[in-house]
Amino acid sequence: MVFPHDPDDDAGTGPPLHPDDRLWRHPSEMAAAGRGGRSGEDADVGRGGHESAGPVGTPRIWTMATVGLVVGVAATLAVLSVVGTFDESPVTTVVEQVETALPTNNEGIALVAEQVGPALVRVDATREGTTRTATGVVFRSDGHLLTTADAVEGADAISVTTADATVLAASVVGIDHSTDLAVLDVDRDGMATAVIGRVADLDPGAQTVALEREPDADTPAVAAGHVSAVGLRIDTTDGGTLHDMIQAALETSPSSGGAVLCSRDGAVLGLVTSRQPAPDSAFTSTSASVEGSTTTTVAAPAGLATRYATPIDYATQLAAEIIATGTVRHTWLGVLGDDLDPSQAAALGRSGATLTRVMPDGPAAAAGMEEGDVVLAIDGVQVTSMSSLVVALRSLGDGETVSVSYVRDGQQRHAMVTLTSRG
Repeated sequence: MVFPHDPDDDAGTGPPLHPDDRLWRHPSEMAAAGRGGRSGEDADVGRGGHESAGPVGTPRIWTMATVGLVVGVAATLAVLSVVGTFDESPVTTVVEQVETALPTNNEGIALVAEQVGPALVRVDATREGTTRTATGVVFRSDGHLLTTADAVEGADAISVTTADATVLAASVVGIDHSTDLAVLDVDRDGMATAVIGRVADLDPGAQTVALEREPDADTPAVAAGHVSAVGLRIDTTDGGTLHDMIQAALETSPSSGGAVLCSRDGAVLGLVTSRQPAPDSAFTSTSASVEGSTTTTVAAPAGLATRYATPIDYATQLAAEIIATGTVRHTWLGVLGDDLDPSQAAALGRSGATLTRVMPDGPAAAAGMEEGDVVLAIDGVQVTSMSSLVVALRSLGDGETVSVSYVRDGQQRHAMVTLTSRG
């Protein structure tokens, strides 16, 4: 039987294409196709005597290819839309590096240094004729980098030496002394940037590598080790307090301030501070909990060099604010406080933050809170220590009104507090 041409087929004088070479079949051809081969031909038999999918699968392959093409085009259009190809005005290109798994042996450590190295710079800050060296990490390709505030604060001149030995003058965009973070800017575009790690997934015991740029060294100095604790509050020798810090136990000690703590997958986890804990610092964990009558604390491990790093996600959050405004304003509740001692936590049945002072002009006082109140939660986020209270405030902004749950005289209460901010 001769079939008329489908209106979508090209007309021609030759015989019609074989059914297996077309994307359609006439019902009269389905019987032959169902027997597994071309009309008048034996079915293909694969190894082991089983019939192979052979030509019968061809139309489905073409269909899948067509669907794949459509999906690929859609994905491409989505990406082009995100980066602004179809925008009428140009937008800033944002390059995001992707974390990839590397070997966990010595070769893997070298690969971490090789991967992160191009984004590391040496920072030389001169103050009153004395030069202090630190390590910085480039997190934006337009020349913005992070380093420690202590290294550059009050400097008369700052220079940055890149991985290719180029020396560039640097300017301070902004400093946040309370977190020991500084944002610098150099006049250079297209700089290599570091992979930003997922600190929320970080657990004690994870392998880590600290990298730093030392003077007159072509490659970064490496100190391998592991994460010994996360979410620590550290009272420092200068009288300050650092919150939500990563504690790393390293085989060797970084020699300069501002080393960069990395995962063994080559992603930056945090910036190592040069500040040291006070002798009586309890290293209280942000996630402290009650185990019977004991509040969980973390002690520094023995036999290894211990360093503390600000999580990179919070550092980049602060950096974005500094770049946008030139400064950082921290959300303020208007209180001073401390962790509950073990007996208080046992009596309450849980941990929290007890207020030792409520500022008369602060948001907490305006909402009726008093000294001695024990804060349990802010907007439903559990408060387990004074450090966790500080960390909870980091995600809140000036002018937001939040619900604060607290205990006074054994009774749980709630206050609606409108937060403010200060530098």
